[in-house]
Amino acid sequence: MTSAFSKSTTSLPRVAAAVSWILACALIVVGPAMASAQGGRISGAGISKVGKDTRKLTVAAESGGSTANGSVQFIHNSPSGMSRFRGSVSCMNVSGGTVQVSGTVEKGETVSGTLLDGKSYAITIQAGGAPQSFSLPSFGEPASAGSCSGGRAETVPVTEDGFRIQ
Repeated sequence: MTSAFSKSTTSLPRVAAAVSWILACALIVVGPAMASAQGGRISGAGISKVGKDTRKLTVAAESGGSTANGSVQFIHNSPSGMSRFRGSVSCMNVSGGTVQVSGTVEKGETVSGTLLDGKSYAITIQAGGAPQSFSLPSFGEPASAGSCSGGRAETVPVTEDGFRIQ
């Protein structure tokens, strides 16, 4: 004679196997999205040569959970002169092939001579496929660019080199 207890313990392995299978399927479907929201790494240099303008964005950054670190350098050489800055990364968001990076300018100036030192910046990089592109940086007073807000709507194509997301 079997008791209710023995019936429940014999079906327990089947229930555990079913739950394990469901969880494994959920991890396969949801895993990549969760991983990109929690962290990632981007590195490389994208050069954009359009007409007489050459722009170069170099980035090496990583994020894990709620922290990010790394560096960026942006150079824009045009017929009217050169704008450039280098900065630290304090926020990075990776979603698919789109990376939003923001932080603080350590040293920089515009073609007109305006100093960018200490200002916040934000840039968006489309690195998930070909062709890659990056936005022109947005600048603001310290912490005003918005955490991981991304750069300006205007983007330029990467015509040489490129970025790699890991």
